[in-house]
Amino acid sequence: MKRIATPAAVALCSLALSGCRGNQPQDTLISSVTNPDRTYRATIVLREYMADGQVNTSPTTYVLLERNSGSFDYQPGMEFKDSQVVMKPSQCGPLSVKWTDNNALKITCEKCGIALSAVGPHPQGMGPIKIEYDGFPEMSSWETGPRSQ
Repeated sequence: MKRIATPAAVALCSLALSGCRGNQPQDTLISSVTNPDRTYRATIVLREYMADGQVNTSPTTYVLLERNSGSFDYQPGMEFKDSQVVMKPSQCGPLSVKWTDNNALKITCEKCGIALSAVGPHPQGMGPIKIEYDGFPEMSSWETGPRSQ
């Protein structure tokens, strides 16, 4: 059986090969999935910056949503349009995206350690796409709860 590389796999290889030069951001493609009718694509990109030859300790995780053009045209370090950014938390552990139907996207915190209230803007929908958030803790891992008396 012959396998054909998916656009996401090709993009991941190009991200890995591009490396990081100077103060350029270093991007890692975490996942990219299209909805069932292939009209929209959801992508997770982890962006880290170099400082003094070391990776910054606070990377940003971008969850992007855009119309699927049939190809994954992405250049490392490119600026994302506000219209494609669903959320961009810093200090966030693993996230995953899954289409529950053609017009519904679920973003799941996989023990990400960040409360949805600490994520920043996170819309309930973008255009015709409904967005659901699942598994986010009540408090971020670095927050302390109320003290018992």
